[in-house]
Amino acid sequence: MSELASETRKAGNWSTKKKDDAPRGVRRHPSGVWAIRYVCGAGHVHKEKVGPLKTDAIAGYYESRQRARHENGWCPLVERGQAKERVRADRERERRRVTFRAYAEQYIAWAKLHHRGAKTEEGRVNAMARAFGDAKLDAITSADVERFLDGLLAKRSRSTANRYRTTLHAMLNRAIRHGYLSANPVKGTTKFKEAEGRTLYLTPDEEIAVRDQLAPEATVTGRSSLDTRRGDLRPLFSVSIHTGLRWTEQRRLLWRDVDFLTGLLAVRQSKSGHARQVPMNSVVRSLLFDLAGQRQRPDDPEESVFRCPYGQPRTASSRRPWSERRKPSGMRGRMQAGSTGTPGTATGIRSPAGS
Repeated sequence: MSELASETRKAGNWSTKKKDDAPRGVRRHPSGVWAIRYVCGAGHVHKEKVGPLKTDAIAGYYESRQRARHENGWCPLVERGQAKERVRADRERERRRVTFRAYAEQYIAWAKLHHRGAKTEEGRVNAMARAFGDAKLDAITSADVERFLDGLLAKRSRSTANRYRTTLHAMLNRAIRHGYLSANPVKGTTKFKEAEGRTLYLTPDEEIAVRDQLAPEATVTGRSSLDTRRGDLRPLFSVSIHTGLRWTEQRRLLWRDVDFLTGLLAVRQSKSGHARQVPMNSVVRSLLFDLAGQRQRPDDPEESVFRCPYGQPRTASSRRPWSERRKPSGMRGRMQAGSTGTPGTATGIRSPAGS
């Protein structure tokens, strides 16, 4: 049978012998270059051109065979597809990269919609934008953040630098949620150690001096409409030192928030964003009774407790620094310099709540 087959092959003028002088799986392509043929780890037959050198084709063939043998499921087509996908992802990532300055503009617009302290945040963010400039957001490191915070100490206190750090931390956390960052570089920095807060208070003589400065005749501006609306500012001051209410919290007080039966003031939105209740002592209760007798709309629970406008133009005397205005009254520097009224949370109450 074998002799018959051999004679048949010879009769047909063809042979099963490999024409190219090369190992199995390596052959010369009709185009003139060398090519290889092999089966990958996934069972697919692959035919690839290699180049004009037979040695390169032999090396490529054995390398492919080794990978197919040792890497289960390896396939060059799948590998090339994954490489293309990585390139596309890198291009998309590069397209999505933003500079700190551009992201700062986005953040300020967002903060104005969602943060009550957006104006303060805007000042801090603008200072950061000037420092980081057009640096890519994902290229900012913890070292860059630390250098920025250290630079603030030349003109600002440690506590102020910590507020900048908090704002930057919140900014970059939002960037992570939006896919601009994978990690927050602010986490690699530490807060500055702050000095313990001072206890601010007024002595009786100082309180009398402040009351004199807040009397109607001392705050007259010469503008009849403003002077009529402003009225006496002393009740505002008295309530602040006896309750600890912030100035803005007082200005938001409505008569529906005053409960004389329980002796409580309802603060519907404090600085933290939460509601709270503040007890009234006898001084505050007496003041509010007097103000209640002066109400213009006694049946309207939405009427403001304090009628004087908030944020009115300051007089020439009030524009002078606090350190100058306190000299005639003999104040000895226990109030923060630069303040124009009671502190954010007033202290110095002499009688306990409910007395």
